[in-house]
Amino acid sequence: MEKPDMVFNGHDGYDAVVVGSGYGGSVAACRLSMAGVKVCLVEKGQKWEAEDFPTNSFNIISALRMESQNLGVSFGPKDALFQVYEQNDSLAAMACGVGGGSLVNAGVMVPTPVRTRRSSKWPKEWETDWDSCEASAATMMRIQSVPLQFPIAKIMKQIDVGEVEHMVQDSIKLSMNFDIEDSSSRLPKHQNMDTCIGCGNCLAGCPYNAKNSTDKNYLASAIQA
Repeated sequence: MEKPDMVFNGHDGYDAVVVGSGYGGSVAACRLSMAGVKVCLVEKGQKWEAEDFPTNSFNIISALRMESQNLGVSFGPKDALFQVYEQNDSLAAMACGVGGGSLVNAGVMVPTPVRTRRSSKWPKEWETDWDSCEASAATMMRIQSVPLQFPIAKIMKQIDVGEVEHMVQDSIKLSMNFDIEDSSSRLPKHQNMDTCIGCGNCLAGCPYNAKNSTDKNYLASAIQA
């Protein structure tokens, strides 16, 4: 896998610099670009294509970077897909690549519980536009209900999911492409996607180009703006 080259365009500069390309950075870059702001997005990681994601235990270990300040040791490539940091009593795990954490999560999209939205820790003003903002994000991430009965779904039916069951009245939705027919017309021009086959490799990156990570929606829209 080749790393993208750094390209410097001959212009006067940028109006804004966004650090990171995960759910936070990609949304910021998209909204700013759509508003006509000239944006520079800085990402530590590289661009990962579907065929680059690890699909077995050996490759997953090879795609890991571990840094421990407690032990004073570190191993793994600095641009590894998985980054784990340990300091004092804290342990942080994150992804490194264009798309950030959206590359290596399960793609589960759950509405924010009302009690959480109305917590005193959040600004009261946010509640006013919360529903419309979540709806906008759901549209951009193209969340869909799972149309197939995968083996794990049969097992989950026997498990009491407790609070999640009350929080989500309908089936859990994922930011995966389950479309039976080609829906490329709803995607940015260069982001044609394939259909999810239920391989279960979501947490290590989708090797079938079926996951709606932020590089396929928010970042693609920011580039086209």
